[in-house]
Amino acid sequence: MNRRIATTLAFISAALAAWPVRAELLVSSFNGNRVFRYHEATGAFIDIFIPNTDGALNLPHGLAFGPDGHLYVASAGNDSVLRYDGTNGAFLGSLVPTGRGGLDYPVRPIFRPDGFLYVSSQLSDQVLRYRATDGAFDRVFVSASASLDGPSDMTFGPDGHLYVVGRFNHRVARYDGQTGALLGTFVSANLSQPFGLRFNSAHDLLVVSGNDNRVQRFHGRTGAFATTFAAGGNLALPVGMTYGPDANLYVASFSNNKIARFDALTGAALGDFVPGGSGGLTGPNFMVFRPATISATTLSISNSPVGLTLGWPARSIPAMAEINTGGMAPGGWSPVTNVVRTVGSTLQLSLDTPPTNAFFRLRLIE
Repeated sequence: MNRRIATTLAFISAALAAWPVRAELLVSSFNGNRVFRYHEATGAFIDIFIPNTDGALNLPHGLAFGPDGHLYVASAGNDSVLRYDGTNGAFLGSLVPTGRGGLDYPVRPIFRPDGFLYVSSQLSDQVLRYRATDGAFDRVFVSASASLDGPSDMTFGPDGHLYVVGRFNHRVARYDGQTGALLGTFVSANLSQPFGLRFNSAHDLLVVSGNDNRVQRFHGRTGAFATTFAAGGNLALPVGMTYGPDANLYVASFSNNKIARFDALTGAALGDFVPGGSGGLTGPNFMVFRPATISATTLSISNSPVGLTLGWPARSIPAMAEINTGGMAPGGWSPVTNVVRTVGSTLQLSLDTPPTNAFFRLRLIE
C-alpha cells in the first residue's frame, strides 16, 4: 500500500458518519384537520398529537421537525406554516402567517442547513424560501413556469439539486439547489397525479403515482423510467411517503385511511403498518418519523494502489457520501457524486485516491 492511501485511511477511520435514528410516526389527517401519533415499531395508535381544538390547522399536509425540535405543519387551507411544541403538540403560533410571500396552498416544508425553510406553494406554482428562525420571507426560490403545475412534494437529491413533483402536469422538475434555476424536466412519463417522492438508498428516484396506486422507480441520474417499484398493499390513492427507522418505505394511503409498509429494497408489500382508520385516522396524506438520538452508522473503506471504495449497507435510510479535505472544517464538506452501485447487500462507491488527510461521512438525503 502506498503511503498516501495509508495516511488517508488513518484519518477516515476516525471520521465515521452519524445519522438520526427516528422514533414515533406522526401523520397528517387531511379530512380530520389533526395530526395523529403512532408507535414507531408497531404502528399502534398512541394519541392525537395535535387535536386542533383551537381550529388553527386547516387541511394539514407536510410535516417537518425544525432545528428547534418543534413540529411544523403546512396548513394548506389557510396558506400558512404552523408551529407546535415538539414534545406535547401544543400550538405555538404561525411561523409563516397566512399568505406571506404569496404562499398559496403550502404542501411540503423542508428545513435546510443553510438556515432557510423551503415550502412548495401548490396553487402559485412556486417554491418559496423563508428564514427558519422567524419565518421572514426571503425570496421566491422556484419561479412559476410551464415546467411545474401544482408543486406537491419535493426533495433535495444526492446531487444537491431540488426535485419537485408537478401534481397537475404529471412530472418531476429539477432545479439548481443553490439558485433555484430550472434545470429541466427530470421525469415526464409513467406518472398520473404524482404526490410524494424520495430517493432510495441506491440514489434512484421513487415517485408515488396516485391515480395508479403504485410507486414508480426512475433512474437517479437520467430520470428514465426503470420499473414499478411498489404496488398492491391495498393502496388507494397513495400520497406521501417516507423511510422509517427500520429503513423500509412507508406510504400514506388516503382513500382507505391507512399507512402501508413496503420493503425498501424489493418493493414487496409488508402489510398495513397503521390499519385503516386506526385511532380515527381519516385522509392520511403526509407523515414524518420523529428525530430521536444520534448513532453511528457503518461506513467501510477498502483501498488499492489506484483508489478507494466506500461501502455501507444497502438496507439503510438513504444517505450520500461526503468528503472533507479541510481538516474537518464545518463548512468543508462536499458531496461525492460518483455512481453508487449495489453489490450484494452493500452499496459501493469508488473514487480515485483523495488528498492526504481526507475525511468521509454519510449524510441523510431529505
